[in-house]
Amino acid sequence: MARALWLCCVSIIAGCVSGGGDKSPAVFGGEGATIASPDERPLPADGKNAQADAGPCGAKAPAGDVKLLDDFEDGDAKLFKTFQREGWWYAASDNTEGSTISPQGQFVAELLAAGESDKENRYAAHLKAAGQTQWGVAWSTSLNWVDKGVRCPFNASSFGGVKFRAKGPGTVRVSFNMPETVPKDNGGICTEGCWDHYGKPFLLSDKWEDYTVRWDKLQQGGWGAQVRFDPTRLIALNFSADVKSLPVDFWVDDIEFLPADGAK
Repeated sequence: MARALWLCCVSIIAGCVSGGGDKSPAVFGGEGATIASPDERPLPADGKNAQADAGPCGAKAPAGDVKLLDDFEDGDAKLFKTFQREGWWYAASDNTEGSTISPQGQFVAELLAAGESDKENRYAAHLKAAGQTQWGVAWSTSLNWVDKGVRCPFNASSFGGVKFRAKGPGTVRVSFNMPETVPKDNGGICTEGCWDHYGKPFLLSDKWEDYTVRWDKLQQGGWGAQVRFDPTRLIALNFSADVKSLPVDFWVDDIEFLPADGAK
């Protein structure tokens, strides 16, 4: 697969899923998100509510309650660790001959420039790519609810979206994988028109600014299978750049979930 990983792999166990992919084109446009009702899925599989053939991830996980996803201060490839939440950063590229992508190999956060850091904020993710000509690049983190070794889609229904700090210049698309948009051989349940994730493009300036991604502002690209957006079934968060947006050189920091009521 055309993939440059920041870790060896993201585990996929029976009936469960993880994020990422190597064929996902970053495209814009499409219809806005229609958020699935929380009542459409039962609570975690306990042998009573979930269908017997649905597997351990056939029902939604408990809603997450920690806002911070990553501030990169620990410098490693893992999301900020919270109870029953797991995530690993990785990168994907179309591997055009002669193209470049950074970081490559084991992820290490980069020190902020003098004047941009303080004692509480010293590191951020610095993402660069150039030369890809097929679909582009993506930097992603898997999102999993984990219990006793079983990994299932993460339930972000208690939040209203995601916010982050970033600087470019560059155009990036922030998107979210669900099992319905990821092919079966990559751990999802999609059978055709896959990789058309819900997302939103951002034109970054050359100065640090705050950006918000609310669930009701997300759109599919419109070229793949149409699915309903469901924040109870997230398996990855992506920062991607398509061929037209390359080369790209940008920084990302302080990624957090937004409160559901829109408060800061």
